[in-house]
Amino acid sequence: MKIDIKTGRVEFEASSSKTLDILFAGDLCPRDRTENLILEGRSEEIVAGVVKELRNCDLSVVNLETPLTASGYPIPKSGPNIRVAPECIQLLKACGWDIACCANNHIGDFGDAPVTETLSRLDENGILHVGAGENLKSAYQPLFVEKNGVKIAFLAFAENEFGSAGESKPGAAPLNPLRNIAQIKETSKLADITIVMVHGGNELNPVPSPRVVDTYRAFADAGASAVVAGHTHCPQGIELWNGIPIVYSLSNFIFDATAEYEGYNWWYGYMLRLKFSGTRATGLQVIPHHCMPHGEKVTLLEGSAREDFIKYLNFISEIIKSPDEVRKYYNAWCARSIDGGYFSRLGKAFYPINWEDKTSIGAFMAMRNLHTCEAHNELLTNSLRLIEEHAVEDALKYLPRLNSLIQGKLPC
Repeated sequence: MKIDIKTGRVEFEASSSKTLDILFAGDLCPRDRTENLILEGRSEEIVAGVVKELRNCDLSVVNLETPLTASGYPIPKSGPNIRVAPECIQLLKACGWDIACCANNHIGDFGDAPVTETLSRLDENGILHVGAGENLKSAYQPLFVEKNGVKIAFLAFAENEFGSAGESKPGAAPLNPLRNIAQIKETSKLADITIVMVHGGNELNPVPSPRVVDTYRAFADAGASAVVAGHTHCPQGIELWNGIPIVYSLSNFIFDATAEYEGYNWWYGYMLRLKFSGTRATGLQVIPHHCMPHGEKVTLLEGSAREDFIKYLNFISEIIKSPDEVRKYYNAWCARSIDGGYFSRLGKAFYPINWEDKTSIGAFMAMRNLHTCEAHNELLTNSLRLIEEHAVEDALKYLPRLNSLIQGKLPC
């Protein structure tokens, strides 16, 4: 599959006259400077450059990566606790989003009540949601939508970092591949089209890991009509697996930050318009964008910048076809992490825990996340294997190629 660098389009199959277009965007977290603009009543300015594309579809979906709340307390976790003012719903309305995906690692950052508050706020403003709920059962509930005479089911899962739902705890629907596959099989019997969304993977790694590739392909084989993922804060590639499109990461849509990022990391991403005919995806269009200078406005990439982005996306998509290449890039990612002091986290005493001491809690939460989050656990497991097999030096041979991609360049 090769994306046309001029149009961003790919056609897989001939379409009948009756089609359905669904548009997906990546991570939306309108914090900091973006939040300030919204509170000034300037939501329309933020998305003026992309709103035409947002509305050129039958349904639109975004990953809402924050609770909309002024209440709650930051939960103990590894990583930042994020929330934005309830008024930030105005940005979602300015975009015209139909569906907010809430299966992610930040929806539960401020505790239980803000999760249900956010879902209620979406309901009050006519925005459908999927991937989070007042308990595990409701978080796993598929969202069914009828459009143009077609019944579409949406399912959404997030890797097990923090904020997952429990039996009587609000939160995100957790990734559990065996359970997820069973649910996809059952849900696909109840709908014409089944969309599976996943939040996971290694942040800032442009190539998905072997586990991620295997998992998303298994979801496609289980009955998904398309798999669309995010979380990595950088674009990852697209493949057509047994006729099913798998989008490994859309990157960020809007997510303000103060750090500097190179290449296509953080500030760059793409929207995806999927075209369905009957029950099958028959084509797609990639719509590259960037959020500059710092989370203030989303603008479409144009001209040579757009073409360069699509060339890059084609290159990283080609890697996914080869299990050997995916493994080599992932081994390089792990070796890079080993050299970068990844294992220093394991040397910190984390038990017994002093629940009155933030340092003690932080050490425990970092250790917990390394073992319970699928992306971190895979990195830890593969890194230990590389060390055991004396394979770190060999893995580092692919690091220049990986670093080129991280910098937004094609390897020589």
